[in-house]
Amino acid sequence: MAQLRNLSPKSVAILRTVIAAIRPRGHGFDHPIDDDVLAEIDRIVALLPPMLRLGFPLGLRLLEWGPPISRARLSRMSRMPPDEALGYCQSLLESRLAPVRTLMAGVRTLVFVAFYQHPDVLRTMNVRWDERMTETLRLRAETLDRARYGYPR
Repeated sequence: MAQLRNLSPKSVAILRTVIAAIRPRGHGFDHPIDDDVLAEIDRIVALLPPMLRLGFPLGLRLLEWGPPISRARLSRMSRMPPDEALGYCQSLLESRLAPVRTLMAGVRTLVFVAFYQHPDVLRTMNVRWDERMTETLRLRAETLDRARYGYPR
């Protein structure tokens, strides 16, 4: 795994649990890319605005210690099995508290962005952005009004 520069070891442990719980599985998505997803999240965190970059680890700690507080469970999130962690994450997305919903939605967005832009996942979904760009440029060139704008073919 690549060296992570922006996440502490505790943040990494919490994110590993979240990734294992909420990333898509089955239907061709069982790629062993959790480390790559984590590395991409680490890269994205460096690009966040300063206040979000500072608050992100705090939000992860809230996710970690939420089960003992909100569910009266003696287990932290990073020690939950993936199925229980998934249920916990889903319950946070439906929380009555808007900041809790927003926190979980933000973490879920980071995981999904990192997951769905991985080359293995794009191949599984048959997404070829480079070919799509070439085709789009060709279609745009064909639809230009050459007489009006004087574009050469």
